[in-house]
Amino acid sequence: MMEAVLTLKRWLVGRPLKTREQAHVKIGVLKGMAVMTPDALSSVAYATDQMELILAVLIGAGMAEAKVTDVLGYSMLGTGLIVCLAFLLYLAYRNIIAHYPMGGGAYSIGLNDLGRVWGLSAAATLIVGYTLTVAVSVAAGVDAVAPVIPFVGDHKLWFNVFLTLVIMLVNLRGTGESAAVFVPFTYLFIGCIVLLGVGAAVQALRHPGDVHLPTAAGMQAVQGMSLFLFLKMFANGCSALTGVEAVSNSVPVFREPSVKRAQRTLLARIVTLSVLFFIVSTVATLHGLRYNPDVPLINQEAMEVFGDRGVGYAVTIVISLATMCILVIAANTAFAGCPSLWSTMARDGYMPRWMLHKGDRLVYSNGIVFLTFISLLLTIGFDAKVSRLIPLYGVSVFYTFTISQMGMLARLVRERESGWKWRLLLSGFGVLMSGLACVTFLVTRFFDGAWLVLVCVPLMVMMFTKIQGHYRQIREDLRYDFSQPFCASAPGITIVPIASVNKASVNALRYAVTNFKNVVAVHVVTADTEEEMERKTKKIEAEWERLGTGVRLIVIHSQYRAVAKRLQRFVEFELQKYSPENITIVLPQFITRRWWHKLLHNKTGGVLLAWLVLNKSVKVVTVPYRLSK
Repeated sequence: MMEAVLTLKRWLVGRPLKTREQAHVKIGVLKGMAVMTPDALSSVAYATDQMELILAVLIGAGMAEAKVTDVLGYSMLGTGLIVCLAFLLYLAYRNIIAHYPMGGGAYSIGLNDLGRVWGLSAAATLIVGYTLTVAVSVAAGVDAVAPVIPFVGDHKLWFNVFLTLVIMLVNLRGTGESAAVFVPFTYLFIGCIVLLGVGAAVQALRHPGDVHLPTAAGMQAVQGMSLFLFLKMFANGCSALTGVEAVSNSVPVFREPSVKRAQRTLLARIVTLSVLFFIVSTVATLHGLRYNPDVPLINQEAMEVFGDRGVGYAVTIVISLATMCILVIAANTAFAGCPSLWSTMARDGYMPRWMLHKGDRLVYSNGIVFLTFISLLLTIGFDAKVSRLIPLYGVSVFYTFTISQMGMLARLVRERESGWKWRLLLSGFGVLMSGLACVTFLVTRFFDGAWLVLVCVPLMVMMFTKIQGHYRQIREDLRYDFSQPFCASAPGITIVPIASVNKASVNALRYAVTNFKNVVAVHVVTADTEEEMERKTKKIEAEWERLGTGVRLIVIHSQYRAVAKRLQRFVEFELQKYSPENITIVLPQFITRRWWHKLLHNKTGGVLLAWLVLNKSVKVVTVPYRLSK
């Protein structure tokens, strides 16, 4: 059975890679765009939608189209501010990449420049953001294709689970292979949005009467538009900036010079994101396209520009499928960034050590599987609803942005390099904008689920602290005092529990006699009557005499038929005479050929082994004997 499992693993994941092959699996800018930018690029598929969701309260059913365009003009204003914030984040993360080439992003800069609580809280919100990236991206991708493929719309949750598992398997095959798979879809989506922008521009030139431009006077005349509502819209639209953190978390996966390649990838994604975001928001505004919970904005734009018949409808379907693909593979950004973050934290002692090491394919496979598990729980728990997941998403993303820029502020003030005041001003503006977005998300969507972040983050910080405390205590307990001379242990006792005189017990006894002194064998007799106990005692003693080991046999009667309990009491008795380090238990163990054979045997040896390991400091040795059939 084990061989079948290994064969299936090799078929799904691929052959194991040697450590020296590490250089061959690293990526450049082209593949880096495919691995780490889909999250940011895909967010343009729902960021404008999320802004229009807020503006929908201002659009009346009977409002003229020109007036609708004036309302939507605020989404263009929000888009401009968000693009400005994107470039401020680029400047911050560019410096973070340079100062922390081993990865870690907001966690590393918070930990080193602001303090442990800041760094750990940033890590907690990053983890929340990454897990939500997987859930939100896949859910939004399924939503994008549901209007044109009804079967998908009828089975959204199952498609979410299936696509999440597919992305997990692709990532388990390695960063290079996942990049090769996702490159075509990434650039197909970019091409589709550019085509949509070109098509909209041509249509506007051919039919200028169908285009409505917002005016400053018209926007000022909009009734009900307040600063708070605008900030709420701005915060929703800032979901377009998700995924910026991933590059700074994953610098080591780039080919040398890794820092330069990571910085170029970050710049390329910011520029591409800004262009695509402007295209989607502009087309929606010019055509007065409103928020529709059943039809995503990009689908509306494609139908408006290319039509819903013939070749135009085929183009619309291609754009819908490309949007679905980029939204789904946006989850890949989390699979690239989150396991790397966990590895960095494990190196510092804040996450389990099994997160630190790479698997067969030179990726953090344990982290990938764990991320998949958490994301599927969120997907199922929130019924794959993007609108229910976004509130948790926004708070976590913008808290990490704020921490990153605050860390750079602290570093600038401390180091005061040439031109630091100008960069301090830019970083301060970035902190203000991302902080406003974070607070607005938290206040306006508090009862929609944002409160979960306030609950989860402190609990996660406590968990990280406990984990590090555990590792620190282990180091203290295991640290050897070299002032103490090394010497052999005092004479002790070796105990061999036997069920009967058989090949497995004799094999264990032979091992004990060969390697230890003062060996005793212990046998527990159970029966329904005293006579039966006496008969069994004489039988085991006769067989022992016939074996001629020269080892003392101790026979114990159990009136309550509890073999493991009597063996435990015997060990407790010996602990009164010997220190734990001078007692060795040698356990016979036979190995069955089939997995179901194990169900046919009692678990006395396993119970005793678990009790010894968990409760006592005695040495335990198991001596296996493999059955032939």
